[in-house]
Amino acid sequence: MLTDQRVSNRIAIIDVGSNSVRLVVFDGMTRAPAPIFNEKVMCGLGRDPENTGRLNPEGVEMATAALRRFARLLRAMKVTRVDILATAAVRAASDGKAFCDRVHAETGLTVKVIDGLEEARLSAFGVISGDRRATGIMGDIGGGSLELVLLEEGEIKKSVSVPLGAMRLHAVFGADRARLEAEVKTHLDTVDWLHEGADKPLIAVGGSWRSIAKLYIAQENYPISVVHNLTMPRAEIAELTHIISQQSRVSLDKVGGVSKRRIDSLPHAGLVMNMLLERMQAKEVVFSSHGLREGWMYEALPEELRERDPLLDACLSFAEDGERFHQHGEELYRWSAPIFREQPGNLGRLRLAACIIGDVGWNEHPDYRAIQSYNRILHHPYLDLNHHDRVFLAYTIGSRYTGNFKGDESSDRLLDDDTRSIGRLYGHAIRLGHTLSGGVEGILPGTALVLEDKVLILQLHKDFAALNGEVVEQRLSKLAKLMDCESQVVIVDQLPQP
Repeated sequence: MLTDQRVSNRIAIIDVGSNSVRLVVFDGMTRAPAPIFNEKVMCGLGRDPENTGRLNPEGVEMATAALRRFARLLRAMKVTRVDILATAAVRAASDGKAFCDRVHAETGLTVKVIDGLEEARLSAFGVISGDRRATGIMGDIGGGSLELVLLEEGEIKKSVSVPLGAMRLHAVFGADRARLEAEVKTHLDTVDWLHEGADKPLIAVGGSWRSIAKLYIAQENYPISVVHNLTMPRAEIAELTHIISQQSRVSLDKVGGVSKRRIDSLPHAGLVMNMLLERMQAKEVVFSSHGLREGWMYEALPEELRERDPLLDACLSFAEDGERFHQHGEELYRWSAPIFREQPGNLGRLRLAACIIGDVGWNEHPDYRAIQSYNRILHHPYLDLNHHDRVFLAYTIGSRYTGNFKGDESSDRLLDDDTRSIGRLYGHAIRLGHTLSGGVEGILPGTALVLEDKVLILQLHKDFAALNGEVVEQRLSKLAKLMDCESQVVIVDQLPQP
């Protein structure tokens, strides 16, 4: 049974990285964590242009000030657990311990410095939290290091941390292309298992690589702005990263779509990805917004929560926050099942998700329910879906609210005609179910959908006969036409057994 099992106690993680310090607060432990507070300060702790081996003094002051602010906020938010994890910059710096001691003295917060393999493991867990069968090589590029993990069906097989962080490469090698390529090659040569990623995806984690995805979205006028699970074939991303790796700061600044604080190191991040793709012979790149913080949360979850589907849990939370009768989804899914016996691939899961969030637009103006619901799902930040499935789910809900939903450029570009037809069919079935029941739990079990000899029959138990009406028959007829059937309403003494 899909029930909401979140725990009310707030927990938080502070990620002290080479480039940024970020606080994320979650409203308890849940399988699909949605932050209630998320703030990042670009401190540049690992920016060491003089190659002193110490933390950037200006960055230390900015980070300490940010952590003082975070500590005060955490007390006000009554957070019950906070973990502070410091990565490459702090662990590599000769004054890293002094920084941690200062933070503790000024804020009361204890900083835990994790090694590269622990960072790799947590980042891989972040990817697994969204896809329990993740397969390929995860690469998490930070400012000071690159973590690589070989994943097979959601299991960590091999991992390594190498000093190929984008900020470090920029600080040490600048624009010296020959030395930079030699450095990347030297460290990738030490990873003798990269060939095991052949014809599998490179799962790209880290802000610098996400900036590459954002640049692609901006330049290509890509219809979905969500970076998470953006997938690009190797040939396309290899060409893009090759071009990026050769650009100057001035050129990238003119392009737009990239944070100014990442522009200096973006060519270095592009070169690392380009050379890694070549070494792996990867099939494609899948950009992931999940990483160390999501992995930390995933590891903290009880095993029974880890086993749950993150998409369906996110939809349950979405429904609970925005629907009138959020318990109705599973009932609607079971009720419509007899006419959807054969569902290839992932469609059954997506139909259940659509049933759960099928009332999400109830409080919008009737003229805008379809497009507003479509856009909410299309751009929702916490749905673990690839872009094709994201658009399909959004299109299904858009179709639930109007008989002739057209979608937009996203559906035109990412869905073929057959897939749109399935989404339209799912949407109209959900529409009929909500019309028949008013969205209230307990009514649909007194009715049944039956498909017999090209006739779609809505059976109403005699105790529920009064539910029939003109609008019900109209929507049943529309659904039947989409299925190339006739329609009929029948009052019965006994419903068929499921």
